[in-house]
Amino acid sequence: MSSKIENFRHWLFLKEIFKISISAFGGPEVHLALFSKRLVSEKKFFSQAELIETYSVCNLLPGPSSTQTITTLGYRYGGAKLGFLTLLTWVLPSFLILSFLSFFYLSLPPKALHSLRYIQHVAVSFIIVASIKMLQPLMKDKISIGLAFFAFFICALLRHPLESYIKTPWMFPIVLITGAGISYFINRKSEFHREKKLTFNWVYLAAFLLLFISAAIIGKFTQNIYVVMFENNFRFGSIVFGGGNALYPMIFEQFVKFKKLINYDEFITGVGLVQATPGPIFSVASFLTGLALKNQGYVGQLAGCFIGITAIFLPGSLLAFWLFPVWNSIKKFRFFQRSFNGIIATSTGLVAASAYLLFLPLCINWKEPNNFFYTNIVYQNPINWINVAIIAVICTLMFKTRISTPVWVLLAILAGIII
Repeated sequence: MSSKIENFRHWLFLKEIFKISISAFGGPEVHLALFSKRLVSEKKFFSQAELIETYSVCNLLPGPSSTQTITTLGYRYGGAKLGFLTLLTWVLPSFLILSFLSFFYLSLPPKALHSLRYIQHVAVSFIIVASIKMLQPLMKDKISIGLAFFAFFICALLRHPLESYIKTPWMFPIVLITGAGISYFINRKSEFHREKKLTFNWVYLAAFLLLFISAAIIGKFTQNIYVVMFENNFRFGSIVFGGGNALYPMIFEQFVKFKKLINYDEFITGVGLVQATPGPIFSVASFLTGLALKNQGYVGQLAGCFIGITAIFLPGSLLAFWLFPVWNSIKKFRFFQRSFNGIIATSTGLVAASAYLLFLPLCINWKEPNNFFYTNIVYQNPINWINVAIIAVICTLMFKTRISTPVWVLLAILAGIII
């Protein structure tokens, strides 16, 4: 009977993951907001502290942070099997959509994505609401608030004056480590329980290293296009920090400039389509790898889609599965116990920074698009009050009502069609 109850609980969990996956437009910050809304506030599978802890640990790893977070949450809730099922459920909708579009994207009408424009407003509102809810538990601790503001100041307010330095994908882990160091220094005289027994499981790390090395060697000597595509995507997922925006230049350099497997227009089309597709941004690998193998026929192209989606997500998941059990042990050391409040606080500040950075292009008028330096602001009419009002109304309704995430997305799409 207990096994049946456990299976039912796991099914309910995966059902929620699927609901999130079909409404998760935007990047990892939006995804985190959705995890907080559905899995913490509404369904109470986890506490806010457990979510932020998992997100913080995953930000210290290379790979897709939101996918690693949701996969690790599945592992945390029901073990490795549920973790992998969570990963499959999370990436399935975006994989199916982008794989389909890799065959038919040339026939899409130019304005097909126009009806999705209001999803940006909903996405920004999700992050604003999530950041406020995450900041609330920190309000009684001046040190935590200070560290949250430190992360916000570095990654938001300094982003544009010092963009060439702050924009680096290494900045997030650097800020997290700095917050941990400050917290440790402040709490160095505090007494914490010390755990002497450590449990290390190296299976997932060994699997990661074996795949990384063997794919590189086999691809080098055989030059088999399918092995090479697996190795390329596995390498991307193993070394990228900073999410999809850091992934794009790697794929562009390898697929467009070096191997010339796809052209610039196909690459840009993939970037545009993944932004309009629910789910993780790393799913763009299924579209671009499928296109890279279009000369191999329909079966070869479909194989490319499977190779892209598998290879890009596998390394991050293996690393997360390795680190999470290890983390449960090493965080019991005094160093980590004294440091972890700093990691939580700076992670919260990074979420607030993401809300600010996504708010800017929508609500400030710029002389040149995609140039968010303060000197580029249109001084005569600097604020887009319509977008500010839309986001304010959505945020208020999100606080005051219990409208589910998929409904918000459907309302945004409907507004885009009608207006």
